[in-house]
Amino acid sequence: MKKVFLIAVGFFAFQSVSAQDDSSYKPTTGSVTTEVSLAGGLNNATFNLNGGALKFRYFLKEDLALRAGLGLNSTTTEAVAGVSPNEITTTNKVSSNAIKLGIEKHFAGTNRLSTYAGADLIVGLGKTANDIVSQNGNYIKAEQKTSGFGIGLFTGADYYIAKKVYLGVEAGLSFMSDKTKDATTSTRVGTVTNSTSTPGSKDFDITSNVFGGVRIGFQF
Repeated sequence: MKKVFLIAVGFFAFQSVSAQDDSSYKPTTGSVTTEVSLAGGLNNATFNLNGGALKFRYFLKEDLALRAGLGLNSTTTEAVAGVSPNEITTTNKVSSNAIKLGIEKHFAGTNRLSTYAGADLIVGLGKTANDIVSQNGNYIKAEQKTSGFGIGLFTGADYYIAKKVYLGVEAGLSFMSDKTKDATTSTRVGTVTNSTSTPGSKDFDITSNVFGGVRIGFQF
């Protein structure tokens, strides 16, 4: 509640200042902007690159912009059990990356507020790997990849708190066709190695994505 109150106070303070300033703070033809998402609110902010949160825009006109987004999400966990010379190391890796290319139509708004709507083309790539490796050379290694292609429809708003600096929010609905590729497993026991493959699957999902939190952007 405290964070919400502070954000609200800041917003109305900016509104009060903007009421006394007739100049437009918004991008013009040829402007380039970049932005990232902030997690944790304004008083405990951290940058987040997940979900296509790193974004660039190029304004063809004051009310029309091309955009490109990059989402990076990768985690690795490792655990070691046993004692030498019989240690067993278990490693789990999960990655999910997305590239978005789209267009935005901006509306009149105010001198500081820019509302917009648009569409994205989305390409997604993912990978899961699980390795169990023994110090004596035996192992089990499993890997599976995923890919996706789709479109996203979105609407959002940017509020310029100062010249070339803005806060924003965005929400959208994506339509993705996802494919899970064949999973491969390799094993070694002593001098014997073996590889197996498990068929993947293909399906169609409709996913609703709401981009919460606060975005902060800069105009070049």
